[in-house]
Amino acid sequence: MAGLAPASHQELSGRTVHQVSVERAQVFYQGKYYRKRPPEVKRSAVAREVPMVEVHPTPIVGILEQLGHTLQLLAQREVDAPLAVLEMGVLEAVRAVQAELLGAVLRLSQRSLWPSGATRQWPCPHCGDRHGAQSWRPRTVATVCGQLSFERPWCVCVVGGSGFSPTDQALGLVGQTRLSAVLVEWVVEGGARTSFAEAAALLQRWTGLVVSPETVRQRTEASGAALETAHEAAAQQVQETREAAAPLDPAPGQLVVEADGAMVHYRDAWHEMKIGVVAGQVAGKLVGASYLAQRAGPDQFGPRLLAEAARRGALEVVDWAGSPLQPRLAVLREVVVLGDGAPWIWHLAADHFGQRVEIVDFYHACEHLWAVAKALYGDTAAATAWATAQVDALREHGVAPVQAALAAAQAPTPEAQDVLRRERGYFRTNAARMAYPTFRAAGLPIGSGAVESSARHLVQQRLKRAGARWSDTGAQYVMNVRCKLASAQPKAA
Repeated sequence: MAGLAPASHQELSGRTVHQVSVERAQVFYQGKYYRKRPPEVKRSAVAREVPMVEVHPTPIVGILEQLGHTLQLLAQREVDAPLAVLEMGVLEAVRAVQAELLGAVLRLSQRSLWPSGATRQWPCPHCGDRHGAQSWRPRTVATVCGQLSFERPWCVCVVGGSGFSPTDQALGLVGQTRLSAVLVEWVVEGGARTSFAEAAALLQRWTGLVVSPETVRQRTEASGAALETAHEAAAQQVQETREAAAPLDPAPGQLVVEADGAMVHYRDAWHEMKIGVVAGQVAGKLVGASYLAQRAGPDQFGPRLLAEAARRGALEVVDWAGSPLQPRLAVLREVVVLGDGAPWIWHLAADHFGQRVEIVDFYHACEHLWAVAKALYGDTAAATAWATAQVDALREHGVAPVQAALAAAQAPTPEAQDVLRRERGYFRTNAARMAYPTFRAAGLPIGSGAVESSARHLVQQRLKRAGARWSDTGAQYVMNVRCKLASAQPKAA
């Protein structure tokens, strides 16, 4: 990089001004360079002698002029061409200079790459001692603008025991990483949303960047592994402190927690992956949903679900119960827990949530009624009529008339008798969780559509692809990233 040239005088509207340095964006005043107004000089003097003048950096202007020339040739060559030809031509021309533009901006923005950077002393990131550059070393980083190559100063600290580059520190380039942080984000999101091979192909098509499917896999799983560590630490901390481990992001309105499961094909067999959704209910709709998924038993999944619910406000103290003469008990925010009736969901709720309302998903309950109708009447109009009547009764009047109908039903076969016995137990066990008229009157949700939907769009769309068989860690790491992405998109569930 060339050194600073002496400033030259120019005439502008009858006033003498000094040229602004391209390399360091300084002003030249009375034989010296200043980044700001010299402290001993009054503002009026500088204003008269060195007015603020916009000067475009020569390296950037040169690149843009070349780009303009290329685009002009494109227009001359493709007269009356279709839009597709023009847009692809412009895209290719812009892509061709992106990395060069980024390099020019980098060299102008980083103090360690300015001419004075060669003689400046830089603090060691380990011990704080200051050192000058002993050499200049090349570095290449893949970015969303393309391959970026540059040389930067390299310092050696005997006390710290290692070398370092102030440029790397300022740019946030850690270790020997070859991908920029933004490019890693793009790669990881692609690997979480679709297959690793397809993500690499789409990235190349849409951005022109070439990243191998194996790199996509490694980066995606590394991101998911970091999230897994954070999830485990948060769950442990909540268990120990009974307070949210992460900064609170309270769900608006009524706090709702839904839980379900989805089957995933692992290398050894099919296993259930448990899914949790934590959201707020406002004006009858779920909003601000956050997601989590884990292949684990309730004893492992429960603490993780509690940690996320705590982050969304489940452990907030809203009141204190008891008299002033006795130890007072904290009253926590009420949680509505929705599930399909599986016992593990209610055990989990009892173990981890305080004040709560447990609700069996209405549509799951209806599926049980249809199973009884088919067992009693087969695939007939009578079965449809019986099931429709019981669904209406359950919605409008609650579980009591349904239990009466189940008690009065006569099974035509031993198989039907087994179904009838099982479903009578199901409705008896969950009777208090099926007070649908009361729940509706209170404005509470009666359907777990959010978690049902997440089983499809979170788990099945990625993990149930044709021929896919997952390792335990691979599936978990990908799901961690998918849950994070879904949680970052505020939408009605």
